[in-house]
Amino acid sequence: MSQVLQSIPSGHEQVSCVSAVTDQNPSYDDLLGAVEYLLDERKHLMQRLTFAERTAQEFCEQARYANSLARTAQTSIILAKDQTKSESKSKAGVPTTWIGGSWLAPSESVLAPAETAWQDGNAQKALTMVTLLFQRHDITVSEDVHMNLFTSAILRASGDLAQAGKYAEDALVIAREADSYMLASKAEFHRGLCFLKQNRFAQAQWCLVLASHLEGHQDQIEANRVFADERRRNLGPSDSGRKFDLACI
Repeated sequence: MSQVLQSIPSGHEQVSCVSAVTDQNPSYDDLLGAVEYLLDERKHLMQRLTFAERTAQEFCEQARYANSLARTAQTSIILAKDQTKSESKSKAGVPTTWIGGSWLAPSESVLAPAETAWQDGNAQKALTMVTLLFQRHDITVSEDVHMNLFTSAILRASGDLAQAGKYAEDALVIAREADSYMLASKAEFHRGLCFLKQNRFAQAQWCLVLASHLEGHQDQIEANRVFADERRRNLGPSDSGRKFDLACI
């Protein structure tokens, strides 16, 4: 019993032991500060990781975009060589003029009066005239496509972008069903201008590339394509259409 009592420290020794243990452990404030520091560092690391992931995704998307453009351009060159020449023979040597900055006239003879009306500054009269043409049953595929695109151009110039885009889409469908590369290229040109007006620069650039072999439109196509590319780069992926609309293909 005496040996057990001897092993128990006295009151003074007990206080000393408690003080020593307390001095060796960090205070609550120290622990709280350390935890807050670690949480802050974790926050910064997560932000950097998120930025790195977004950057990597953008690089991958740009690479896929460039590859798609290259494949499409290569295919377009092959398809364009003979078809564009044969479809443009009848219009060789005919003087042309741009109406409203986006419509190359003359196009089809049935549209000549409407084109003249628009060129004279009467867009509403031109729109009414082409609307009446849609009621005819003897129009050709080429006339149908040009009527839709002419309507799209007038609506785009007046600011009705939703309807302008719809008419351009309809023209593209008709051109594809007819398997006409030239008509499809012209439809892509006007779709690109609609996307450009809507600030959808990635889609606009894509459609203008698809229209790059459209005869008589090269200067307009290149100028608008360069503009779309510059705006897309300046705005960044979040504002220019990061999820690329493959409907342009």
